[in-house]
Amino acid sequence: MKWTYGIKQKATAAGILAAIMGLIVINNISERKRFRQLEESISSIYQDRLLVESYIFKLYDNLQKQNDCLLAEQPQLSEELTELKQEREQLMLLYAQTYLTEEEELHFNALKETLNDFDQGTAFENKTATNMEAIEHLNALSNIQTDEGASLWDKSERIISGSQISSQFEMAIVICLAVIIQALILSSKSLKPKTQIQKHNLN
Repeated sequence: MKWTYGIKQKATAAGILAAIMGLIVINNISERKRFRQLEESISSIYQDRLLVESYIFKLYDNLQKQNDCLLAEQPQLSEELTELKQEREQLMLLYAQTYLTEEEELHFNALKETLNDFDQGTAFENKTATNMEAIEHLNALSNIQTDEGASLWDKSERIISGSQISSQFEMAIVICLAVIIQALILSSKSLKPKTQIQKHNLN
């Protein structure tokens, strides 16, 4: 019977449409998740890497000025050294509020200990050596920022690539949906009963 076949055909098409709509919903949820990941990655590049690199640069400049004071044979805590210490403590506080990797945390804690040793030291020679040690820790921290920044950039590129593939997949789903709708329209037309025109004999 033609009408029962039509019902089965439409039920199958409806099931396919429901599956396609489900895929679109899942794809949209996945797309939102990728967007949040991309947002977090970009935010981390700025807050945890670029800002931190600026802190490191300022700390490096601070320690260089401090080293110049020491080399000028001014080991006593002059007004300039006190100001440098206050600036350094503020920068270290800002740095501590950012996200630290395990390796970065090790160097950061070592830097804090080195700076504490400098502040507590009295001998001129010890202060000079401690200051140079702190600069070495800053160099290590700066290298970490470069590596972590590159890693975050690669992660962002992977997220963007995944988003592009997802968009292409969704476009393919939309095309399939359009084809199915067109097929339904054509099948519904073919199932309509054809009215036969009876020719009446005029004689």
